[in-house]
Amino acid sequence: MEIKNLIPYTESIPAPAQILILFEQFFFMIHIVLVNSIIGLSLIIIYKNLSATGETLEIKKLIAQKIPILFAIAINMAIPALLFIQVVFGHFFYTSSVLLGTFWILIIPSLIVAYYASYFYYRKVEASTLANLSLLIVIFIMLYIAFILVNNLTLMEEPQKWSQYFEKRDGTILLWKEITIYPRYFHFIVASLAVGGIFYAVYNKLTKSTDKKIQSMKIKEGLKIFSYATVVQMFIGILFLLTLPKKVMLQFMGGDFLATLVFISGIVFATAAMISGFKEKLNFTLVFLTLTILAMIINRYNLRIFQLGDYFKISELKINPQWDVFVIFLLILFAGVGVIIYMLKLAFFKEAKK
Repeated sequence: MEIKNLIPYTESIPAPAQILILFEQFFFMIHIVLVNSIIGLSLIIIYKNLSATGETLEIKKLIAQKIPILFAIAINMAIPALLFIQVVFGHFFYTSSVLLGTFWILIIPSLIVAYYASYFYYRKVEASTLANLSLLIVIFIMLYIAFILVNNLTLMEEPQKWSQYFEKRDGTILLWKEITIYPRYFHFIVASLAVGGIFYAVYNKLTKSTDKKIQSMKIKEGLKIFSYATVVQMFIGILFLLTLPKKVMLQFMGGDFLATLVFISGIVFATAAMISGFKEKLNFTLVFLTLTILAMIINRYNLRIFQLGDYFKISELKINPQWDVFVIFLLILFAGVGVIIYMLKLAFFKEAKK
């Protein structure tokens, strides 16, 4: 069967694709950093709860209080990211979502359970067994959602695998035999530990403490977690690159100048962030981490374009401008983002200065 016959026709879009893609990447970046923070912090807390040198109850409560807040904001940031990807790549994304629809629809009840589990952890933080169990539920569900999302995005980018539908029509198609799934997934998990470590360091830096020695020790601990996780992350990233189809892999290795430049820049920035972390330079680490994330987001987009190259070009999209509606949408969107930023300021920075 001709693969192109399986791809739905494209709808017209209300604004230039480049603008929509820029917004999708922007909101996805915020979303993924928040999700990484939740999983990373949860893993760090579980480790500390089980270790002999765990946090004091007061510190655990302060961090536990932030996880539901991060959770809520992460969900809200996922919505615009999904909206924008559906506008530009909807004919691919909707199809892949249907192919694994059973697992995809389970994300909604799973999120509800995880959200309440994060609150339960905060309320029961004194009861270590119940608290640890609720936090493990949060971690497990977040990892489940991440695995389904990785499958969905990979399936979206590889229409040649859609023919599996004719053998399996119950919406349970997962790419278990796709080798790229595993480094891509573990790349996310290790990134969570790295971002969780940097979040832990930043939060302890912002929180006023009477014992500066302990505060400094916690900042160093967070930076150490970040740096070691980044070392592992770089190896997984290289493995992910090597598992890509040769045609796609070569695009990142000189075949496409800009893609190669961004890819190499990402490695340089990640290396600089790792070294800064080992040298306990928090500010430099944050700067290089931000640059690394930007490079990784662009790499992710380039990968999608290269994978879909034989089936779709952005230039094929027809534009039916609706600037009045689009501007109103953006005004409401950024008003909502402004409210969220204000809430974050109240929830984190104001309290940290007390």
